[in-house]
Parts: sequence; structure tokens; C-alpha cells
Amino acid sequence: MRRAWIRVCAAATVAVCAAVPCAVAIADATARAAASVVSADAAAERFAQHDVFTMATTSGGAHRYYLAAVSQSASANSDVTSMTADGRLPWTIDVDYALNGPNVDASALTNAKGTVQIHVRVAPDMRVDEAARRYARRLRPFVTFTLPAQGVKDVSADEGVAISRHGDAIVVSATAAPGTTLDTRVFVEATKFSMGDIAVAALSADSTAAYGDGLRALGAQSATLTAAINNDDDRDDDNANAAFLATLTQLRDQERTLAKQQIAKLKKAHQQAFHDYMAAYVGSYTNHLSGSIGTKTQMTALMGTAGELKGDTPLAHAVTGLAAAVNNVSDAYQHIGAADEVDRIITRIRQQGTGGLVDELKRTAGEQARIGAQMYADGQGQLSRAMIPYSMAYTDVYTSELNDLTGGDLARAGTASAEAIAATNARNGSGTLGDDMAGVDAAMATLASAREHTGAANAAEQILQRFPDELADGGSSGGVADVRMQLQPVLRDSPLMQAAYEQWLRNPLGGQARARRAARIADAEKRQQAAHGAKDMSTLVTPSANDASAEISKYAGSVTSSLGGDGGGDKFAGGDGDASHKQAASKAISADGWMALVDANPWEREFLAADTQPVIDETVRIASVRSALDATADDLAKGGALAGEVTGTPDALGTRFLIVHAAS
Repeated sequence: MRRAWIRVCAAATVAVCAAVPCAVAIADATARAAASVVSADAAAERFAQHDVFTMATTSGGAHRYYLAAVSQSASANSDVTSMTADGRLPWTIDVDYALNGPNVDASALTNAKGTVQIHVRVAPDMRVDEAARRYARRLRPFVTFTLPAQGVKDVSADEGVAISRHGDAIVVSATAAPGTTLDTRVFVEATKFSMGDIAVAALSADSTAAYGDGLRALGAQSATLTAAINNDDDRDDDNANAAFLATLTQLRDQERTLAKQQIAKLKKAHQQAFHDYMAAYVGSYTNHLSGSIGTKTQMTALMGTAGELKGDTPLAHAVTGLAAAVNNVSDAYQHIGAADEVDRIITRIRQQGTGGLVDELKRTAGEQARIGAQMYADGQGQLSRAMIPYSMAYTDVYTSELNDLTGGDLARAGTASAEAIAATNARNGSGTLGDDMAGVDAAMATLASAREHTGAANAAEQILQRFPDELADGGSSGGVADVRMQLQPVLRDSPLMQAAYEQWLRNPLGGQARARRAARIADAEKRQQAAHGAKDMSTLVTPSANDASAEISKYAGSVTSSLGGDGGGDKFAGGDGDASHKQAASKAISADGWMALVDANPWEREFLAADTQPVIDETVRIASVRSALDATADDLAKGGALAGEVTGTPDALGTRFLIVHAAS
């Protein structure tokens, strides 16, 4: 079980480790014994030919650095040197924020609404010694951070800044020439603002492609940083989880492939269903026209069309087809959410092992299902409200085109209808029709984002159900030995404490009762797994069970209401509050069924142990910026906004820095 505890062999050693914080993952025994405070000159010397990771501090005081040799494979848990250095970084990193004009603290931006300005300035620090300044002169700085797409209406920035969409996140990246100041402003139109930490990477390379490779290498090394530190010299946990990680990697890649295939396929089907619906809509409208056609929508004809939204009519069937297509293309985005969640689980296991992961997955399954259900319900209402003005605008344009083609002669309307529809579709991206279509697209984006959350919930729940043995902390047989193995390492490895615990285990009202209960829970888990049959490796996603045909009356009611009728409801498709996914969320494994088998501390008292949790928390935060670094590398590879800003450096320096500035 990999946790942030340092193993000791006796109670006396435990006490010593509690009194003096231990240096973690030092590359050799001499470094372990030495003090971890070094001068800026020594730090600069040790930076050479290493990947250097640190968190930026506002105080400018001591920094904790993590160094890994660049020649070692980022995928391996190579030795990582941890050291502390007083003084300054080779760069100054200043970030300030404004909300609707005035400057504000970062804390004031949480869930803020309005225009948010993010000003980032990274400059060489000329007050540091010459050994440190050489890095600032020779390394190109990159700044990157993410914004959740949900809650952001628009993002703009200074020239040369790359802004791209990656899944459910917007990635912002900028760069500057080596030795110069990177100074950029980003403007966000937010409805509920939040952002990730700001990553500052500094590296040199001889080409744009090499810069991209360097950014990916920094990201990969950061993702294994916690594992390298926490694992020390004991690789048993990695070996134990290797097969599980390989399976999860297969599932993640499979979900990504399915996402690419299904989204492309179902987007085309949705587009066709949308055109079929609009053709049926104006076709019905044409049948109800009277007198001269005119250039504006005839409201009496439109009322007749609204009446055909219900019942066994071509228009009602077209609504059913469109509603089903909306559900299907939205469902396809579950594969993105599932892949992202599995990727998060893989990173988490590499960093901290499987200890405590069951509880995390239970929380994830419940929270993501709830968020997805609420967002989908909101998106349905948003789509319904967007379809009404779009349908009205579409009918206006269609009427005008039909009038031009027929000269206003109603007798010719039937034969000219198809041509008028084609002409209207050609104007779909312009004028009022284009503006109203943007509202429909925004609603579809909300539905897609909602299903990404639902996909994450599916993945968490399916992994819980399919891999109970791999997730079990110390085994799931429930025996006395298994119970003991779930204790903190400092407890089970201390002879004195272990003897006292053995006595507790022999108590019929203590350990024996707990072991019997653990065995019953383990048996129940195995029965649950057996009920699911063989592990299904095809996908982690469960399709929604929305009945599109049942929603026609709600959409028809909303249209009738907008025209002055008495219909009600505003859901276009999918059910009130997305009932199908509420039901799926309720099937999540209950806390009672998966509660921990034992308390780690049966005497309800604190045991002395070296607490490395701050180091774990810091390195996990450093690792969290990997996706932003990868996205920046992709932008360089694809010739994006950054590609034109980057030129190679002939005398590339082997040292690379990754500095994470906390956004809040």
C-alpha cells in the first residue's frame, strides 16, 4: 500500500522521525544524511542537466526543489533529489487579476461573473547570482494554464497567445524569447469563473518540434514525480499495480478511440436529423399558408404547424428523430469523460497507489453523476429555448426565399419548397439566422459537457465494480492478516505496537469481530462482482435510456406557448431533470457496502510518524499541470498560434524548469 508514510523498524526510530522532518527520496545515502539547505550557487550547480520542479512562493523565501536527471526515462521511477534552497528563482513570476475593471485578489474570483483579466509577467531576475542568471538568459519561458469550459463564455488575449479547446477545458499558452520578459494579458467572459494553476516551463531546444518534446517530457516527469519520491527504494507497489495500470491504460485508450469514432459519426447523424426536422417543419408550414406568400412568417400557418408537432404526423416523427439524435451525439461525449477519468485514476495510482482509491471513486461516481444530470437538464431547457427563436428565424428566411422563387404565388409553393429550403440552409451561418444558430450550438455544447461528467461517473462506478481485488487495500479476503496489513506502516512495522495490536486482534469483541465483519463484506463484494459476469472490456460507458418520443409534447407545448397557446414545458428531449441518469446515479455503490474494513488506529490516539503529506500534496499539484503542457506541445506541433513565436536555440541547454504558481 503506497502512502505518504516513511517506514521505520522500531518505536525509537519513529520518535526521532517525528521530531526531525526527514528528507525524502534523496539520490544517495550521503545526501540523505546532509542538511537540505544549500546556497544559491550550489543549487544552480546542481540544476545542470536536470529537470527541476518547484512551486513558486510569494514570499521569495526558501524553495523546495525536486531534481531528476534529464537523461533518465520519464516513465521510470528514477531517483529524485529533494533539496531546499534559500534565495530567489532565476525568474520573477508576477500574476495579478482584475474583475470588471478594478484589480482584485485571486480569492475574489471564485465563481465570479463578468470580465476577468489575468495578467502574467515572467521576467529574468537580475538580482540573483550569475550562476542562476545564465538559466534565465538561455531558456525560453512558456506560460500555460487551463480554464473549465463550463462557466466561460469567451476567452481573448494579447497577440501571439494560443487559446485552444481540449475536451472540457480551455488551454491558454504563451511564450517569449530566451532572456526576455513574457508579459501577457488574458480576458475571460465568465459566468462562473475558475482556473487551474499557472505553469511556467523554461527550456531550450534547437527546433519547434524539440520544444514540444521537451514540454511533454516535463509533463511526463511531473506525473511520476510523487511516485518517485513516495516510493523511495521500494518498488513493490509499482510491480503490484503494473498489470492493473496496463489494463486501465488499455481502457483509457479504447475510450479515446470510441470518442473519436462515435462523435464524428453521430455528429453527422445529428446534422442530418436537424435538417430533416427543419424541412418537415417548413414543409408543414407551407401546407398551412394562405393568400399571397409574402416575405414574413404567416402566424396562422405557424399555428397550424404547431398543431402537427403532436400525433402521428411527419413533423412529429421528425421531432422524434431529432430528439434521438441529440441524445445520441451527446451520449458519445461520455467516452471523453470516461477516458479523462481513467487517465486521472492512472496518474493517481502512480502517485499514491490504490490506498483510499475506493472511497475517492465512490465520491467521484456520485458527484459526477449528479453534476452531469443537472447540467443535462439545464442543457435541455437551453436547447428548447434556443430552438424557438431559431425556428422562427428559419421560417422567416424560408418564407422570403419561397416568395422570391414563386413571385408570391401560393400555387407554386409546393414545387419550390425544396429549393427554398436549400437556399435557407445556405444562409444558416449568417445574419440573424446565424446568431440564433449559435444559441443552438451553445446548448449542444452544454449537453456534451454534461455527458462528459456522466461518462466520468460511469468510469468510476464501472472500475469499482470490475476491479475490487485490484483496488483492495492489502487484499480482500478479510482475514486477520489482511486486517493487519491495512494499518499504517508505522504501526504494523513497530514490534512494540504490533504486539499490543495482536492482543486486540485476539479479543472476541475487538479484532475477531472486526475480521469476521471484514470477511462478510469481502464475500458480498465478490458476489456483486460475480453478478456482473465476466469483465466487459468493450467500454466503460453506459448509454442513456432517454425516451425521445415521450418528449415531443413538451417541445410542442413550448412552441405553442411561445405563439400564444396554452402548452407548457420547455424540455426539448431527454426527460425532466434527465431522469435516466438520476436513476443511474442512484445505483452507485453505497457507502455502507464499501466502508473501510478496519480503523487504522483502533485506540483512537495519534501515533508518531514522519509526515510527508505536504511533499505529496505539493508534487501532486505540480503533476496536475501535465495536461496543459501536453496541450501546449500539441499547439506547437500543429503549427498553432505559438509555432510562429518559437525559434530554436543552437546551443541548447540541458536543464529544464517547471515552476507552478498557485492560482488561488
